[in-house]
Amino acid sequence: MMSKASNYSGAALFPREDQINQGAAVRLLPHANTSSRRQEPEQKSYWLAVASAEHVRIGRQHGFMQVNHGKRAPLMRIKPGDGIIYYSPSVKMGERDGFQSFTAIGFVREGEPYLGEMGCGNAYRKDVDWLDAPEQPLRPLLGWLDFTQDKNWGYKLRFGLVEFGQSDFEFLEEILMSELEVVKQRRLQS
Repeated sequence: MMSKASNYSGAALFPREDQINQGAAVRLLPHANTSSRRQEPEQKSYWLAVASAEHVRIGRQHGFMQVNHGKRAPLMRIKPGDGIIYYSPSVKMGERDGFQSFTAIGFVREGEPYLGEMGCGNAYRKDVDWLDAPEQPLRPLLGWLDFTQDKNWGYKLRFGLVEFGQSDFEFLEEILMSELEVVKQRRLQS
């Protein structure tokens, strides 16, 4: 295939290059002015983690969280400042006692997942600032939470860590930090 000969006649490769005074400092390639850029704040995410109440209580006592039997990958999705709520289907792992309660609420601290010792080996953990909140049964909240509107809502929790809405997180935070009936009345009035 033949190509046309270029019409290059020695003209300047960059605009105004042929007008540069000797010794003048000129920016030949455009680039962004980084000094005026604002750092966009990272958007906070909200997470629902699943573990037995017994395991959550240990994490609260020592200021950490772990999910999926200590796997690292799920913890890598969680950023500092993210909100975390634990749901415990049972008191002890593997039991079917119908406990079904929210057992902890807090905010993830700075830092990467780290290995911590567990009775049966090592597990990855992240540090959390847990709020001083009582455990709250799920059943009275079923019609009030967006993530429970689907009749198969529990099926999503089998993964051990799911992202969920800010409105559900804030509702649960309000309930865990005050009286359930007072919160319901406030929500109905607004």
